[in-house]
Amino acid sequence: MANDLSKLTRDDLKKEIELREKTKSYEYESFVQEKTVRKGWYEKACKTVGKFFPMKLTSKEKEKLETVIRKSDLNVAPEEVSGFSMIVLIAGIAISLFLIILSTSLVTLLFLPLSFYAYIYVGSYPENVFRKKRMEETSEMVLAILYIVTYMRHTPNLEAAIRFAANNLQSQLGNDFKQALWNIQTRKYQDIFESINAFLMDWAEESNGFVEAMGLIMSALSQSDEKRRDETLDIAVDTILSNTYDSMVVYANNLRTPVQAVSLLGITLPILGLVMLPMVSAFLSDLITTNMIFIFYDLILPVIVFFSINSALSKRPTGFAIPNVDSHPDVPPKNKFYLLNKGKKVFINALIIPIILLAIFSFMFISYVLNARGMPPSQADVFGSLTLVIGITLFLVTYFYFSSFQKTKVRNRIAKVEDEFANASYILSNVLSEGKPLELAIIRTGEKMKNSAIHDFFETIESNVKNLGLSIKDAIFDKKEGAIKLYPSMLVQSIMKILLSTSEESTEAASISMANIGRYTKSVSSINEKINDILSDTVSSVGFQANFIAPLITGVVVGLSTMIFLIIHNLSQQLGAISGSSTGLGGVGGMNLDFVLGFLNMSTSIEIWAFQPIVGVYLIIVVLLMVYLINKIQFAGDWVYFMNKASKTLIISIILYLIVVSLTTIIFTGLAGVAAMVSGA
Repeated sequence: MANDLSKLTRDDLKKEIELREKTKSYEYESFVQEKTVRKGWYEKACKTVGKFFPMKLTSKEKEKLETVIRKSDLNVAPEEVSGFSMIVLIAGIAISLFLIILSTSLVTLLFLPLSFYAYIYVGSYPENVFRKKRMEETSEMVLAILYIVTYMRHTPNLEAAIRFAANNLQSQLGNDFKQALWNIQTRKYQDIFESINAFLMDWAEESNGFVEAMGLIMSALSQSDEKRRDETLDIAVDTILSNTYDSMVVYANNLRTPVQAVSLLGITLPILGLVMLPMVSAFLSDLITTNMIFIFYDLILPVIVFFSINSALSKRPTGFAIPNVDSHPDVPPKNKFYLLNKGKKVFINALIIPIILLAIFSFMFISYVLNARGMPPSQADVFGSLTLVIGITLFLVTYFYFSSFQKTKVRNRIAKVEDEFANASYILSNVLSEGKPLELAIIRTGEKMKNSAIHDFFETIESNVKNLGLSIKDAIFDKKEGAIKLYPSMLVQSIMKILLSTSEESTEAASISMANIGRYTKSVSSINEKINDILSDTVSSVGFQANFIAPLITGVVVGLSTMIFLIIHNLSQQLGAISGSSTGLGGVGGMNLDFVLGFLNMSTSIEIWAFQPIVGVYLIIVVLLMVYLINKIQFAGDWVYFMNKASKTLIISIILYLIVVSLTTIIFTGLAGVAAMVSGA
């Protein structure tokens, strides 16, 4: 059967999965299952709209979109994508125009840009999916080369090495390897070399280092001398590592301008606008409303900044995989944490406490607003409205913390074990070179690393062998008792699989494999540290803005704006008094005075108790976006890291904001009082 699975529709693939058992291999079955599992809202929407509104494209546009769709593994047609995006644009504009006609407020004009953002998002969705898929694949690219090279050092068989890598990789890259193997079984390609070369064609523009490393691996098999073959395999590893480092250097250098643009767009310019708003609202009180400020600063602007961040970081190069701890027994389910009660875990919903805190502070805010309505503005409006900002902050901080602190703790422990595995591999290699059996070698290694985090891993294996009578394989990989369940790391799991596989051949082969793994993992760790160093300047700059610059400036803006509001209100009262005393004036003088007084009418202007929460919520959103930016730079968008980092950054930023707001409000309102006394005199 020689079908090209990359071009089959999902319905075709479902039919393929019903083939007789004898015609299916592991690679085929795993690959097709992966293809048929997902069918999201985008595909359904495109298929539905495509029936009624298919759009024709030029041959160049169609070819480009077809390539992106194929690489993104979406089951849609180019005409359906363009048709769906156009429908979204037309519907968005129609709804915006309807709201503009229905409402007399200029705030409805802000919905028009969202229509175009929705159009861009829908039209570029396949490319975004492809970029996300590539990011997941590149995070395992170095690991894939390590798997293949390590396997080929003791068994120089490329097809078996590709199978080993495919079985251990968790991203789409492993699935692509399975497809390469399946293409050989279906006789689409004659051998593994032809199949891999076809697979590498898609990577020529994405990662030249990966293509070169795979080429070196394939060329190593043509070496009759074992020493030269091993040297070629080592060069392949060095190639992918050096390419990773070079790509990150270029990426870090090119990242400064986009990050500065995001900072300018999301912090500097909007805050300058906030400074001018009180004065502008004095002259345009009917146009500059609280609703308009809220929609622009807390809804539309964050969306623009979010898309800008994703656009700036869409071409993030190869990184390293992050441990997935979801299967760890000490990790609670999503949105939950646990407490120990007499040795038993009691799971608690992470939203319970945050919702209670938000409800308490929201009630305090609503109570103040009900009492403050109709009252003249004062500095009490600032302090009374701070309760809402505190409530939202506590909600987010507690939710993020409760949802992530136990996962972060496990992840840090596993990451430490991964870092120590290089030294452990060398020790294992030395013990095995003495001719010791694998069980004893693992016990001896654990004893020599007593003061390290990896000691518990080897101790668990030893306990399973001695106390439970398990074989060394079951002591490591048994689903219930295996040590690996406490260390759900692809790196640890793969190293132990290689160790077991080579030990079956001989202790000498296992010793050589462990020595090579130690050297490779040391190199990976070194490159990872260098990458963190070159990204540190950008990350530190963004972190400083989120922790200090943003809360400092927004806090000063609130205090300064409060002063301006009070001064203008006092001025409007005095002018109102003048207006009352000038009713007897006639002629041009009276008309001019009425015009000026009407121009400075503050009756419909922004309330201080509404303005401060808008600024406070905007600050919270800015901090979250900056943490999101840091997370995308360092960890390619890992959600656990984001929650952990966001909980810490938010609490620091908002505490500083509260301090600055309190001080500046007291100082500036004092100045406003002095100004009122002088003007009254």
